[in-house]
Amino acid sequence: MESLREIFNSDFNTLDKGLQGQIYKDFYVLVYPMINFILRDHAMVEDIIQESFLRAVHKSYLLTEIDKYEGWLKRLTRNVTLNHLRKHRRNRDELETEMEMMFSIKESAPTSDYSSPPDVEVEMKVMREALIAYINELNPAYRQIIAMKWIHNLSYKEMASELCVTEGVVRQRLFRARDVIKQKFVNEWGSVR
Repeated sequence: MESLREIFNSDFNTLDKGLQGQIYKDFYVLVYPMINFILRDHAMVEDIIQESFLRAVHKSYLLTEIDKYEGWLKRLTRNVTLNHLRKHRRNRDELETEMEMMFSIKESAPTSDYSSPPDVEVEMKVMREALIAYINELNPAYRQIIAMKWIHNLSYKEMASELCVTEGVVRQRLFRARDVIKQKFVNEWGSVR
C-alpha cells in the first residue's frame, strides 16, 4: 500500500508505467471489499473503482495530511459509490453466505452439542434469510455502518475517522440500523429476544 503515497508525492502521470500499475492495484485492493459489499455487482464495482481512482489522482492535491491518505481514499470512493446509488436507485442483490456467517442470530441459535430438530434448523435458516433481506432493504449509509461493524469489525473510533463524523454519530447510525432490523423482525416474527 505504500505505493499509494506516490499519488500524493508526485505528478501521477509522470510516474513509470509499472509504478502506475502497482498504485492502481494497491488502490483496488484497498477499496474493492467496501464497494462490493454495497453494490454486489462486480462490473459496477470495477466502474466505480476506475472513476474513484481517476478522481483521487486529479484531487490528490487536496489532501494536506499525507499520513491520512488511506482514509481519504476510502471516503472519496465511498462518496462516489453512494452518489452512484443515489443516481441509479437500484435494488441490491441478496447478501452472500459470508454475511449470514458474520451476522447470525446468536440469541436463537441452539447452544447444545446435539443436532437440532429439523424444524428448528429450518426456522433458523428462514430467520437468517429474513435478516439478510432486512439488511438489503436498509439505506446505503446504514448498510455501510453494519458492514463496518460486523464484517470489518471496526471500532467506533475507526468508523468515525473513516466517515469523518463523531463517534456519537456512528453510535446513532448503528443504533438506528439495528432498530430498523429489529422492528422488521418484530413485525414479521412477533418478538426478538
